[in-house]
Amino acid sequence: MTGRASADEFPPISEYAPIGDCRTMALVTREGAIEWWCQPRFDAASIFGAMLDRGAGCWRLEHEEARPLGRRYLPHSAVLETRVAVEGGVLAITDFLAVVGKRDASGPLNPYARQKLVRLVRCEDGTVDLAMRCEPRPDYGRRRPRLLLAGPDGDRRRILAMTAVGEPRRLLFGSTAGWDTIRDAGSSVRTRLNAGDEVGMLIDYGPGDLAGEEVRTGSQREAVEERREPPELEELHAWLDETLAFWGAWAALGTFPEQDMGRVERSAITLKLLTYHPTGAIVAAGTTSLPEAIGGPRNWDYRFTWLRDASFTLYALHCLGYREEASAYMGWLQRAGSSHTTPLVLYRVDGNPPLRERELEHLEGYRSSRPVRIGNAATWQRQLDIYGETLDAAYLDVRAGNPFGAEQWRKLSGYADLAARRWRLPDESIWEMRGGVRQYTYSKVLCWVALDRAQRLARLLGREEAERERMDRWRRAAAEIRRTVMERGRRDDGAFVQIFDSDVMDASALLFPLVGFVRADSPAAKATLRAVREELAHDGLVLRYRPDRSTEGIKGHEAGFLICSFWLVDNLALRGELDEARRLFDRLAAHANDVGIYSEEWDANSGEALGNLPQALTHIALISSAHNLERAQRGVMHGAVRRDAPRD
Repeated sequence: MTGRASADEFPPISEYAPIGDCRTMALVTREGAIEWWCQPRFDAASIFGAMLDRGAGCWRLEHEEARPLGRRYLPHSAVLETRVAVEGGVLAITDFLAVVGKRDASGPLNPYARQKLVRLVRCEDGTVDLAMRCEPRPDYGRRRPRLLLAGPDGDRRRILAMTAVGEPRRLLFGSTAGWDTIRDAGSSVRTRLNAGDEVGMLIDYGPGDLAGEEVRTGSQREAVEERREPPELEELHAWLDETLAFWGAWAALGTFPEQDMGRVERSAITLKLLTYHPTGAIVAAGTTSLPEAIGGPRNWDYRFTWLRDASFTLYALHCLGYREEASAYMGWLQRAGSSHTTPLVLYRVDGNPPLRERELEHLEGYRSSRPVRIGNAATWQRQLDIYGETLDAAYLDVRAGNPFGAEQWRKLSGYADLAARRWRLPDESIWEMRGGVRQYTYSKVLCWVALDRAQRLARLLGREEAERERMDRWRRAAAEIRRTVMERGRRDDGAFVQIFDSDVMDASALLFPLVGFVRADSPAAKATLRAVREELAHDGLVLRYRPDRSTEGIKGHEAGFLICSFWLVDNLALRGELDEARRLFDRLAAHANDVGIYSEEWDANSGEALGNLPQALTHIALISSAHNLERAQRGVMHGAVRRDAPRD
């Protein structure tokens, strides 16, 4: 890429790189523009939204000619350094959301700390007349803010305050070099930098209700007092040092496979970035409405936590050795939806259901991909698979040695009862089809998983005598599910199908050996693997299903789903085909962007990343597959990833 992209052009999705503070996330382009940031948490409205509409807010260089020279995360951290050539010299931009007030690398962060988005711009070579413009646009660009000088007398040009109608909090903008004339609800930092000179900029956000509770009195109130003094470079560098120390100490706690250490560590840090530390929730992605097909309608809000993702997430966290995060996530699962008898499909990070799905008609969408959605209508779908995924997560957690209390047992054993009663019902299943309910094979198998794991949990927890009658019910229901799936969930060649009594393939069937429903060397698993590779895979990339034969009710096509593609790696590893599994893993891992970040999908035809980014499930899949490959190479995988399975 030569020259600065036009302000009207959207960069490729793969050019975005995330920074965060375990509460929210900002996305930065290769040219050093911050084009996405929601405050004070992932699912809040954006203040910078240029990613979805070029007029919805951005913080960028104003130089007419700017050429990216490369970027990197500082070692073992989520601090991003971007190098850009501009007229007169070379700039290095260091971006981070400050992590301050921590106790230790694994302990809680301070939920009352103000959010601090920091930019340090250093001239590496030459003499540069720096021009960096900040144009906040609150509420997804719907509000035009008012910027006011807010610094103390004699130093007012170094602090601005932003207010907007309906905004309860103020944003304070600080600069060590001062702000240029305020115009068009934005302002710029303009200063001359010689080689070695540096300027620091800051957005200081709060005080806020960051944990879902009002800040009260005493030391807590003091912790969030609005800053009145302009920032100094020494202060900003102290925050940088503290943030680097936090990330470095946290990364040092992880266990990473030797052969894939760099890739897995970056995925682990990205998973931590997607964690909302006040509650332990992990969101599916940091963005909304990045399209699965350019110009198409498959644009969804992923800034929530799905029960469906529970077992995938717990497996990855325990592979990495992050028991504190696993425990916090299980705690969130226990609290989420505590007022609902039947669990919902997904929740906000505070455990409440999202607001209704809405379309933001004022936004043009990424490369005219409309509609732009906030909220997610899948919340209220019937997805029977969530019982199995949640109970599998609990089983994994208990096996890893984390505590499991009576209240957790009451709730999750209730999920097993629901699975036993409801498994015959049609549903929308794992892919959240919007074309009506069907008898999805995956949902039946995951109901079997729920009943299997409930029995295993009862034995692990010493509840066999107390739960004997329930366990007998669970055992009978599991046996009936198994018989029914083997009779109606396969086609003539033995492969598992998407819907009972059909012949349509679905990549979710690759999970059946991984959750122990069948062994990887069973005839059904072999037939399924063969059919998926013939009908859904191309160059290692696996479609979820064939859209032209699906019941999803959404027009358009989609690309290869990276998580499904990594499931193919896991199946090959289970079968002992390690050389092929390794080649496929390396080919899939190469679909990361230049700093190791993955989206949801990859289009083999265009060579583009598609879907929301960073995508938790893709990073989780890479972590899990790397771990499974290492286990297979050590010879410790026997037929199923998580447990022994019956033969069919």
